[in-house]
Amino acid sequence: MTQLIRLELKPNESMDKALRRFKKICDREGLTRDMRKHSYYEKPSEKNKRKDREREKERAKAIRMVERKKNKARKARAKTLKKLASTGEKR
Repeated sequence: MTQLIRLELKPNESMDKALRRFKKICDREGLTRDMRKHSYYEKPSEKNKRKDREREKERAKAIRMVERKKNKARKARAKTLKKLASTGEKR
């Protein structure tokens, strides 16, 4: 389904501002990215390699997030133990 981007000029709005607003809308909608992607032919083997790289990048990011979460939990646990130790309480 093709959607049109509609831009109405506001009263006393310059063409420069309207053009800037139009470009922002296009970026938000992903139109610019899509046009760049389709501006040249990508061989199927290149497309597969690119998708593999993107998948690997996403996987690495997910691993980093899990590690960050683990480290945060470890620090919180250590902080709690340190607090208990300083007050002289036993667990």
